[in-house]
Formats: sequence, structure tokens, C-alpha cells
Amino acid sequence: MRTQSSLRRPRWSRGLPATVAALAVLATLLVLATTTTGGGRGELENAAAATDPGSTSGIRMVQANIKSGMSGSNTASDLGQVFAQLPDFITYNEVSSRPDAMLAPPGYAIQRTPGTYTGATAVVWDTTRWTKIASGTYNISEVWGKSKKQKVHWGVRYANWVTVRNAEGKTVSVVAVHFAPATKYTMGLTVPSYQRMAALAQTLSAHGPVLMGGDVNVNFRTAAYPRNEIAALGLVNVFDLFGVAPATHDSGAVIDHAYLYQGDPLLPVTNLTTVGLHSDHHLVVVDLGNVGQRAGAFAPGWMSNKDDAKTTWRLARSAIDQAPPGSALHLASKKLAGKGIYKAIVNARARGVEVQIITGHRKATSLDTKLAKLLGTKKKHKSWAKRKSNWGKTGLPRALVLASTSGGTRAVRIDFNRSWVPKDQKRSGSVAQIRSDQFGYDEMFVRFFAAVGRSI
Repeated sequence: MRTQSSLRRPRWSRGLPATVAALAVLATLLVLATTTTGGGRGELENAAAATDPGSTSGIRMVQANIKSGMSGSNTASDLGQVFAQLPDFITYNEVSSRPDAMLAPPGYAIQRTPGTYTGATAVVWDTTRWTKIASGTYNISEVWGKSKKQKVHWGVRYANWVTVRNAEGKTVSVVAVHFAPATKYTMGLTVPSYQRMAALAQTLSAHGPVLMGGDVNVNFRTAAYPRNEIAALGLVNVFDLFGVAPATHDSGAVIDHAYLYQGDPLLPVTNLTTVGLHSDHHLVVVDLGNVGQRAGAFAPGWMSNKDDAKTTWRLARSAIDQAPPGSALHLASKKLAGKGIYKAIVNARARGVEVQIITGHRKATSLDTKLAKLLGTKKKHKSWAKRKSNWGKTGLPRALVLASTSGGTRAVRIDFNRSWVPKDQKRSGSVAQIRSDQFGYDEMFVRFFAAVGRSI
């Protein structure tokens, strides 16, 4: 048990021995690398230049809280979703009881210090692209005390970090954190935890960009989020950079975050999306720089009409227009108006795409009648049009595209928060989430057919 005097030690002094040693090794390796370039500018300068987002290799980071205590099958399924994203880096939470081989299969490596507290977070990287230079474990908070129901002391937290370099000379550091929630024993730890993380990031930033990911246990959308303090520390949230903050927890809260130190301008956030899991947290998938066309025309992410009122409307049209012959489209919209979507459906059907659509009008509209005539109404057929007036009970978003293939992307799922009505799509705050993972596609596929009472 920790003594009272140890609890009162300044937070900046905790966990220093291992971190100082690892950082010293990092500094030595980087100095050697710089001094062996044979004249001209040093390798670190070359590395900074190579971080140009115009480079062919950007970065994809995944933040994953794999809830402790889940069954083996659910854990395996969630980890399958993690690696389906083809990540460069993974920041894990709640993984102290999971073996390294499960968290980092062949082709990946892992950094953490074994232990209930030191091994609860972990950083994993793609070894085909990145070579480790240094790594370490760093204390974030150390407040002991727990209820009788708790198995561990929630106020004791450690970060794990790694610094890596790729063949182009990019040097990047990645930090995995998991802050304590606000409880009887851990009140007031949020800002000090950010301070500790920022101190580590500042040290690592001397060698290149620093990426941080983790469950910070404070909702981005609430007044409890210490925005001013975080900004003063030089931490920039990717939600602020991308302009969208989707829910990352089953409760609807946004508590899994990713940060860049000083908002490195050479690593713009080019895409951000979430993926549902068996865990009560969702994956947060962040693309930085130019990652190329990893997912055809419909890379995972969010689209907003903030700068262009027709953006989401065009996205719906584009997904339908790019479905190839022989593919299947499953479409849904609580309301449907205008000729655009109908014309796209007519063209898709003419080139051999199977189309199924659900609308939610209380009374049949002229478009409903046209769709029924074009596609038929028998739900056992490959194409049909159905109307469901009780939209709230269908479990469907306001509008939906499910495409078996579109634009070279398989398993496309696009959830819209507005119906396919031109004036609604132009309203402020019209957004769409694009996914291209089989798990998300299948989840909505089941809901779509359940909405019309058809078994699969």
C-alpha cells in the first residue's frame, strides 16, 4: 500500500526513472542518426521535410477501448474490426489481461510494460512501415483508493509510448492514455492528467509529430471538457481539426479522443470515423495526411454541408450512380422529395442494379407510386419499394445507402441525419457518416430487412 507521503509527491516527479532512461536512449539514437548523414542537412531535417502531406504515405491511427471482462469471442470480433481498418498505429485501453500476441498479430509490434496498471494501455504499430527507435511507460496519475466493488484503483494510470521511423525518414511518436473517471476517489484528476500527457508530448515533439489517443473519460460535448486548459497545453483535438465529434460510447458520449501536439500542420486530419463494437466504446479511426485511396471512392469518414449546402445530397446521388451492374442497393429515407434520387434509381435499375427502397411517408406520395411501379412491391423479390409510416420503430437513420459495391468500394454504408428532401439536405448541420467495414454493413443490413418484416 502506498504511504500518504507518496501520494503527495508532485505529479511531475512520478514515473520519471523509466521515462527518463527511455527518452535518453531516444535522444542518443537521434543524435547519432543526425551526425551520420555525411554533411548537408541532418536526418531530422530530412524527416521533417518528408512529413509533407503530399507524400504517398499518410498515417491511419485507431483508438480502441476493448472493454475488459468481455468473452473471448466478442474480444476476437472487436480486434478483427481494429485490424480491418489497416491501421499504422493503434492505441489500446483496458487490455492488461489480453496477451500481446492477441493485440499485435504478425506484422505488428506492441509497446507496454506488463502489469495491471502499466499494461492497461498499449501502443501497436505496423512493422512493415515503421521501425521502433525508442519506447517507454509513463505515469499519468497515482491516486490510490477504491470502493469494495472495484478490482483496481481507478486513480492509478499509465501511458505507453513509442517513437518510430519509416523508410521515408518520418519520425513519429504515438502515446496511448486512459484517464481516470471522476469518482469519490479521483475527483480533480482530469486537468492534471492532461498536464502529464502534454509534458510527455512536449519532450517527444523534439523528434517529430506526436499523436495521442485514449479514453479520457470526459465528454467532448459538455462544459466539463477543459477546452481552454487543453489549448494552453498545446494539445489539439482531432475533432476540432476535422469539425465533427461523433459519439464514441454506447451512451452517446464523446469520451475517446485523439490529439496532436501543437496541431502539427504537416499532418492534417483528412478523415475521421467511428466503428461500433461489442465493447461499450466505438473505434475512432483517424487519417492524417494523404493516406491514398485505401477504400475506393468511399473512404470511411464524415461529410458535412457546412461549406457546401449540396454536399450530402450529392453524396447520396454519387453512391447510387456508382453502383455497378449486378450489385445491390438498399436505400431508405423517412421522406423523399425531388427528382434527383428517383432519377438516380431509374438509371441504376436500367444498368442492372438491384434496388430496394423503404420510405416513411404516412400517405403514399407520387414518388412512392412511381417507385412501386418501377421496382414492384414484393419484398421476396430482388427489387422492391415499400412504405413504413412508423419510422421511429424501424431502427433506421433518417436516410441510408447500403451498397454491396459502389465506386470500387465494397460494403458501403452511409447514414444521413436528414431525409432525402432538398431543403432538408441544405439545412445547417446536415451530415453523413461513411463506413466501408463488413461489420457495420451487416449490422444495418439486418435492420433494413427487419424493418419490412423480412427474414434473412
